[in-house]
Amino acid sequence: MKVSLENMGGCRRRLKGEIPADQVRLTEEKVTLSFQKSARLPGFRPGHAPLEMVRRRYAPDIQNELKDSLLREGLRHAVEKEKLHLVDDPAVEEANFEKDKKFKFILRVDLAPEFKVPAAKGLKIPKKNPEPVTDADIQSALTRLAEPMAHFHTLEPRPAKEGDYAVLDFEGTCGGKKILEIDPKAGQVGEAKKLWVLLKPDAFLPGFVPALFGMKPGETRKVEVKFPADFPHSSLQKQTGTYQVTLVELKERHVPDVDEAFCQENYKMPKTELESRIREDLTASRNSAHRAEESRAVTQALLSSTKIDVPEPLLEDERRRLVARLVEENQRRGVSNEELIKHKDDILKTAGQNAEENVKLSFLLRKIAESEGLKVEEQEVVQEIAILAAQSGQDARLFAKRLQKSNVLPSLADTLLRRKTVDFLLQHAVRG
Repeated sequence: MKVSLENMGGCRRRLKGEIPADQVRLTEEKVTLSFQKSARLPGFRPGHAPLEMVRRRYAPDIQNELKDSLLREGLRHAVEKEKLHLVDDPAVEEANFEKDKKFKFILRVDLAPEFKVPAAKGLKIPKKNPEPVTDADIQSALTRLAEPMAHFHTLEPRPAKEGDYAVLDFEGTCGGKKILEIDPKAGQVGEAKKLWVLLKPDAFLPGFVPALFGMKPGETRKVEVKFPADFPHSSLQKQTGTYQVTLVELKERHVPDVDEAFCQENYKMPKTELESRIREDLTASRNSAHRAEESRAVTQALLSSTKIDVPEPLLEDERRRLVARLVEENQRRGVSNEELIKHKDDILKTAGQNAEENVKLSFLLRKIAESEGLKVEEQEVVQEIAILAAQSGQDARLFAKRLQKSNVLPSLADTLLRRKTVDFLLQHAVRG
């Protein structure tokens, strides 16, 4: 059998092969015999029909199976002879029987990239320390804990000022017509009863809130609003609206003090213990963020130190995965499909850049793990499963069985090896 490789650029090769006639004949006999074993022809027991009759009856199927078998044989021979590391199924460009009964084929194959393994020790990264947790950080965290318990109370009559919550009745007109007549879908832009508005200059409609400063409960004012060119309701764009606004009452938001009574009532512990736990959580969070930042720096340094081609099929798979993840994340944040379509090019560009980095990094880390003798032991996988099970509130044994059934364990082991390799790089990095 003859095979040869033609470089098509990057990690792609054109594999040409020729299988001699005598080998084709042997393979054809094996294929025909396999058909004979299951053939059901009139007048013969299953598996006992004459070979020539089977060959005539199933000729097209035998021919197709023969081609597939020869292609498999040719590929297997090429992989062994040339020591090829395929990353995807080959694409068949040609597969033909010659007049002299030889079989010639051309396959397009994608191989794992070949590159010089970079030095795993001495990669340079910026020297930074995790941001320390201050007393002010603790106080801010305590305030955030109290925020959901905030309540409102009505203020004694006085002039409205920034930061108040105003309860308003109003109706708007534009060009002498009610806004809701112009646009029935305008909703609270047109009119409202007892609408709560936080008195901040940029809240609600352009110029609306500043005109309310100084009003007292029970007072009515005329307020003009100039609708911008990009206002969501097209019928009001570049128009001037006039509102009759009555201030019903003013309210103030009160956040409770985080004192001993608050901590005991809501968290069943002394304030000092709550502060200690907050400090621990913030410290762990900042250490984790610092580790992620250093990991990013050391992997970027690794990528910069090595030139490596990327197999197109793996790049395309990773790009599709990242696009799906970006879309899902944005949808969870409430981004509409229309908005996603509008930013489609940006999403594809971001996914493409990250996909190339991810695929390159995957090969680099795997090679470094091999060269440095890094491995993941079974006990490490068991420990990781226990952690994941605890985080999801599931029984560890049942969780492990589900992972095994869904064939996730190899991927989990690969993730652990990747993490261990990055830890190795960080351990031997030069910070400065």
